[in-house]
Amino acid sequence: MPDYPGFLMQKTTTEVLKDIHKNSLSPIYLLHGDEHFFIDQLTDAFEAGILSEDQKSFNQFVLYGKDQTMASVVSYARRFPMMAEKQVIIVKEAIFLEALAKGKIDTKSEGNSKEKGNEEWKAFEDYCKNPTPSTLLVFTIKNLLTDKSKLFPPLASHGVIVTSKKISDDKVGLWLKDYLAQHNLQIQTVSLELMVTNVGADLQRMAHEADKLIINVPAGSEVGIEEVEKYVGISREYNYFEFQKALMQRNVEKAQKIAFYFAENSKQNPIAPMLIMLFNFFAKVLQTHDMGAVSDAEMAKVLGINPYFVRDYLTAKRNYPLGKVVRVIEAIKNADLKMKGVIGQQTTDREIILDLSFEILHL
Repeated sequence: MPDYPGFLMQKTTTEVLKDIHKNSLSPIYLLHGDEHFFIDQLTDAFEAGILSEDQKSFNQFVLYGKDQTMASVVSYARRFPMMAEKQVIIVKEAIFLEALAKGKIDTKSEGNSKEKGNEEWKAFEDYCKNPTPSTLLVFTIKNLLTDKSKLFPPLASHGVIVTSKKISDDKVGLWLKDYLAQHNLQIQTVSLELMVTNVGADLQRMAHEADKLIINVPAGSEVGIEEVEKYVGISREYNYFEFQKALMQRNVEKAQKIAFYFAENSKQNPIAPMLIMLFNFFAKVLQTHDMGAVSDAEMAKVLGINPYFVRDYLTAKRNYPLGKVVRVIEAIKNADLKMKGVIGQQTTDREIILDLSFEILHL
């Protein structure tokens, strides 16, 4: 293996965004990972924040990996900018690069495929060793590469690697709080939980909903339930958070009322995120049965929740003995299989929602 001088420069999304703002950039960036939101956020920032609008026509190129080879990308990168100090080359979903690193090059060109693959890899190595100073070259791969990926060492001298990993469910609330704080907005704990419970861990969707608050709520304000209901469109009375709360308290009348509302409005209240929410909730309730006598702070830490909600899980623990929790989780799994058409015959979402709520309350 060739000897690559230097060390790998790894940065976070936030750090690179600051570098873009300061115009302090490296020649090559590799963005990879399974959390697509951060990759798209950085890609948009590279597209919008480097060149002025009048410079982009001749100096900014967005390429797609399925249409490119390393040789074609290098030919773009070796050009010089026109009436600008830099040119920006963004290669989205550079799957050819990932395949190249794995030795799985598939070329349509005539000749020896292995030989062609070696040429492509050499083109990547050579460019990484001696990039064009006036070119900003960005590769995106929407897969999480291993730490030992063959792509990393050549980037040691002149490249930056940004790893975009999915954040765990229990960290989504903190991410949302920080996202709003960047726009000078605070959010009440209950409102935060309401959004996390109803929107889920899809950061793309969460950012979209949070942007509605950023646009409509005055900077410096605190986002409450009313603002979430008004601008995000989550009903104060009929939402996943209230449904979970009603089930937790074994409030049969309220839970069935909300379940019926969901069943009649399944397009606005899709079943998939509801099942994920319920599974995560009862999985944590199951954990509480194994904890024994622990402090609220310790329980919050183990469950990965805000200490404010420890009482909710203690209530659920009292209302759902261990055996019942196991049966509830099994019912949720079966509902998921019915939704996917694996079991049951032509079961509608309406039937799944109503049957599941009945089973949880009466199993």
